[in-house]
Amino acid sequence: MTCESGAFTGRDVVVYFAIGCPEVQPTLSQYKRLGMMRGKTTGVEWETADATADQSAAYTQENLVTYKNVSFSGDGVSRKEAIYGQKEMKRHVYNPPGETSNQPYVWLKIISPFDITEGPFLVTSWQDESPHDDVATWSIEASSAGLVDVRDVGAVINITSQPQNRTITTGSTLTLTTAATVTDGSALTYQWKKNGTDISGATAATYTKASAVAGDAGSYTCQVSTPTAGTVTTSPATVVVNAS
Repeated sequence: MTCESGAFTGRDVVVYFAIGCPEVQPTLSQYKRLGMMRGKTTGVEWETADATADQSAAYTQENLVTYKNVSFSGDGVSRKEAIYGQKEMKRHVYNPPGETSNQPYVWLKIISPFDITEGPFLVTSWQDESPHDDVATWSIEASSAGLVDVRDVGAVINITSQPQNRTITTGSTLTLTTAATVTDGSALTYQWKKNGTDISGATAATYTKASAVAGDAGSYTCQVSTPTAGTVTTSPATVVVNAS
């Protein structure tokens, strides 16, 4: 017997963000994941204009829609802010730079099993909490700042093998590997990062560094991209390098 499929939970909805002005849509590589998110809510609300006239049917007040407001709100937890994007988003909302006309503009791409919502937003509220342990909660609210598009889900990247933590000695070879698939079979590209910075030439599913040194210790991730499905980042792998 096979269990009925079709159920999904909040973790199946992924939110990406890119800081930029409403007039210029970000490229796929500019989007970063906004997580770890527990709740994600989108909605649309139309303003109306009274169109009632002396021959309106059955004494009914008639209305026409004028402008719409698409909203997004969400909340989550932070453990490693630099990895999951909360640090960058918080700085942008508190101090919007001149590059976005000193406005907290941000592009959002919300991908669910049913559809993709993408467009420019103005972040109207940011709140976070730092309790006594090392897990902080946060929340965000945003309203549309331009055309927000809702379309069918296209290709999706699935990470099938995450890079694993490694402990090695100086002089040995460091090897990190990931594996991914994409639902439409398009070509995958890879970019390994150390502590959030691109590693030059590390553009294959396996990253190898011969004769490791102490400076190779750090947190490693890999961005997996396709032209049709955007970019997905693996979980971080911690590398420890001990003296030989």
